[in-house]
Amino acid sequence: MREQFPVFDLHCDTAVELSLQHKDWASNDLHIDLERAGRLLTHHQFYAFCCVYDREGLPLPAPLAEARFLNAVSDFYSHLGQNNTTAKLCRNVEDLIVAAKENKQGVFLSLEGPEAIGCDPDRLEELKELGFLMTTLTWNYPNALAGPQGTDQGLTDLGKAFVRRAQELGIVIDVSHLSEKAFWDLIDVTTAPIVASHSNSRAICAHSRNLTDEQFKVICNLGGLVGLNLYAPFLNEKGIADFSDFKRHMDHFLDLGGFHHLAVGGDLDGCDRLPTGFTGVESWNDLGRWLLQQGEEEETVNNVFNNNAVHFALKHLQRSRVGR
Repeated sequence: MREQFPVFDLHCDTAVELSLQHKDWASNDLHIDLERAGRLLTHHQFYAFCCVYDREGLPLPAPLAEARFLNAVSDFYSHLGQNNTTAKLCRNVEDLIVAAKENKQGVFLSLEGPEAIGCDPDRLEELKELGFLMTTLTWNYPNALAGPQGTDQGLTDLGKAFVRRAQELGIVIDVSHLSEKAFWDLIDVTTAPIVASHSNSRAICAHSRNLTDEQFKVICNLGGLVGLNLYAPFLNEKGIADFSDFKRHMDHFLDLGGFHHLAVGGDLDGCDRLPTGFTGVESWNDLGRWLLQQGEEEETVNNVFNNNAVHFALKHLQRSRVGR
């Protein structure tokens, strides 16, 4: 039985927690640090910056959200500089290739909650210059762009302009947290594959944050990705989950045609209830071994844990501009 697995995770909240809690990225008591991620065969990670709410989950005033966002980005760049022999910021396809050749952890940046840039399409170029390659349109509250899950607010005209500008810049749109109406409005205007970075199956667990079968199928048909979320209430309606719940969601999406479109988006350091037996980034190895023991094919596990996300990145993330 193999001991290590490659992992490319589409969503974690570690970067902001490092900033807020003044933790060290190399080694800490959060869900992710570089030392424990190094126990995986390889580790690439989208680090999401969600700076739009306080510790009680209430929305922050726009100036405070932006200040927290810029401070967290600055702090994370400092971490990158201190750990440049272990991790590499990936701004484009070439950076991912170099990270793999140098056996470094590939680091990707995403924005969760565009209120941090004022929901302003004109600021997306600034976001891209900071190294961000993906953005949601909402978090858990309505904004000027769209409504979140559990609401009937669709995509506004500003939201459509935001999507168009993001896709012109090669920034991937992440539909996690998006209302169903806004999702289908987006489908009408998107010109590129989309991602649900940390969402599960609503057919398996009837939570509004999860995707319907129809949503999953259209993401696949567009060439996009869905990352399976480890948050227990999204895996099981009882709010308590184990590895078998993860497998149920995985198998259901695979049955819907997700063999090349299913990934992981663990939501590590963004949730407080993980499946029994999953304690942090190193536990991907435990989950991988368990899935093989349950009869999952090694190719399937490798695709879901890593290969599908790598292939998506190589195909759809923007290449560097000559002379930059």
